[in-house]
Amino acid sequence: MRMRRPSRIAAAVAGVTALAFTVSAPAQANDHENLPGEPTITLPINDSAAGGTYNQDFTRVYANTTPDGTPVYIYVPKGTPLDGTAPAGVASLDPQFDHNPGDEFVPCATATAAQFTLTQAEINYVGDKLADQIVAVDEEHFGPMDAADPDEPASDSLVMIIYNIQDDAYYDCAVGSYTAGYFAPDFIDSNGMNVIVVDALDWANRVGPNDSPWRDANPANDRPELYEGTVAHELEHLLHNYSDPGELSWVDEGLADFAIFLNGLDAGGSHLSNHQVLYEETSLTRWGGTLANYGAAFTYFQYLWEQAGGNGDGTYTPDKQYDGRAGDLLIKMIFEEQADGMAGVQNAIDDFNAATGANLRSAADLFRDWSVAVYLDDEGSPIYDIKAFNFGDPADTSWTIDIADDVVWAGRGSYNGATPEAKWARLKNRPDTTAVPFGMSVERFRNPGPTVSLAFDGDDETVIAPHTGTTHWYAGYESQDDNILDVTTSGAVTSLDFWSWYFIEEGWDYGFVEALVGGNWVTVPVRNDAGQVVTTDDDPHGNNEEGNGITGTSGGEYFVDDPVYVHLTADLPAGATDVRFRYSTDAAYLDTGWFVDDVRVNGAAATLTSAAGNWVTTTGVQDNNWTVQIVSHCDLTPGVTSAGETTDGAGNWVYRYTGDQFTASGLRTKCANGNQDDFAVLISNLPTGDLTYLDADYTFRVSNTGNKK
Repeated sequence: MRMRRPSRIAAAVAGVTALAFTVSAPAQANDHENLPGEPTITLPINDSAAGGTYNQDFTRVYANTTPDGTPVYIYVPKGTPLDGTAPAGVASLDPQFDHNPGDEFVPCATATAAQFTLTQAEINYVGDKLADQIVAVDEEHFGPMDAADPDEPASDSLVMIIYNIQDDAYYDCAVGSYTAGYFAPDFIDSNGMNVIVVDALDWANRVGPNDSPWRDANPANDRPELYEGTVAHELEHLLHNYSDPGELSWVDEGLADFAIFLNGLDAGGSHLSNHQVLYEETSLTRWGGTLANYGAAFTYFQYLWEQAGGNGDGTYTPDKQYDGRAGDLLIKMIFEEQADGMAGVQNAIDDFNAATGANLRSAADLFRDWSVAVYLDDEGSPIYDIKAFNFGDPADTSWTIDIADDVVWAGRGSYNGATPEAKWARLKNRPDTTAVPFGMSVERFRNPGPTVSLAFDGDDETVIAPHTGTTHWYAGYESQDDNILDVTTSGAVTSLDFWSWYFIEEGWDYGFVEALVGGNWVTVPVRNDAGQVVTTDDDPHGNNEEGNGITGTSGGEYFVDDPVYVHLTADLPAGATDVRFRYSTDAAYLDTGWFVDDVRVNGAAATLTSAAGNWVTTTGVQDNNWTVQIVSHCDLTPGVTSAGETTDGAGNWVYRYTGDQFTASGLRTKCANGNQDDFAVLISNLPTGDLTYLDADYTFRVSNTGNKK
């Protein structure tokens, strides 16, 4: 399984002279049973940037219990000073520590141990917040934490470890964000402990409110309650791992950010800012692990909670208790729902409506309204507002979509005056007309003419076509799974060849071809027609322990070339009596996955089968479902209530059109003459089918159908 599920928060890295580092590897204590609560524990540490895993000894520095009796412990790397002095020479804390000095990765030279100072007072503060509040709030709103090892009573506890997480920023001084914390299921599976991890960078300015006694003298460094929020976020991941370990990342991460809000902590921050700036490039449902992805997922669930009634008493600020109704009830139903992704959200909404008699809109309609709310954020609107935040307010984020498109993207998607065909074709600030799934594009029109029409044409489907025929086998789009595709065989198996299309998260997820030899399944190498081995034995993150993994992009370089179908042949060992395909994914990010077609065994076409919930046969078609929303501050169809027209009573009119191709005519924009945008056009694709995470192309055109202004 993947060793971490990261939660990234933007942070500056100070540029000061590095200290010499003299410890080349951490010690590994052998004088303990390695149980939670012991003075020393040893845990595996994975390097997400350089790869590799090593063992690190940790010393207990905090012990307490929650009100219901759950033990809570905090550990730091062995040798960590807690008196405010720099942890020079402490393995896994001093930023010059290199667990593998023989590789090409060198720690950032300007990072210093002084940036990773910890004090007992800071640790006690976070520990008390965790034990006295965060565990209870997260468990009440989501679900219970179980014993990591049912046979070991001590494992029914929570362990938090603090160290200098090795990520891209650890090695590259120019990287502007870092991993503030993570949860890794492997701690439960391999170590029998419920563990969450928090980074050690700059605790003095990132723990507690701004009047905390450990703050430095520079207010510009203040990031109040950042690590308390990280703890709430990562604990939700741990709880979700017990409830629904295969849930798609966008749901899990959105709920994890929402846990920060439920705890009354500073939520959003860089996640909100990045989504406002990078909204057009960001899919809600196709997780990319960017800060903008976090912002999209978080605000979607925040919006659902608010639209379902928040606390249920007319309030929408966190009360730090589970109310069992309204938004709290809906969020818990989403958390508990076993179906994944948008289907699971819809199931939860159906259950919520049935249980409460409410008439909450569908997950798709809530997405459409959320898109408008993310753009307008009108505090006077009951529909098109996210109540918890005010985009453009520095207290939440200084950015809005309009500001970002103007400042960052040089006026992207903003047009003034009529745009005849020749002018439209030459516009340099037109956005890309490729839509990410469940994303949004915004284009604004000012004084385009007294009446206009809008013509739209989007791809009706996006296809990953079979190599031959009408269907091929697909391994699915699920986290933390080992999906098996069986091959029907009889007697000795001497050859296996097949066609394969794959786009698999390189170094983290893997496809395997396996042979049954002497009653044991073993992975085997696979070659292309040039005789080159396309499988790898590299195992940077512990997910390719058997070796012979297929990862990356078929027929090309990962994230450079488009995948193509390639013909592959397995190197089968003597004595093989059966073969199969296995697709193994970790706990977080997913790429499109793995397709196979035209499988042959011993030179003959093979019959393939797969148990329910594993591989599926598919045409490879994604059905695109386009939504175009025209947003205006005045009525563009006066005297007529057109199909798809709504107004919120706060001065916003929305005209919603759906379909792959249509023309909306007779829009009278004269009512909005002046310096303000006449209207904005929001375009989204809400795909359905076996595939729901592919990009799709479209064209659209706003034309002046009246006299020029």
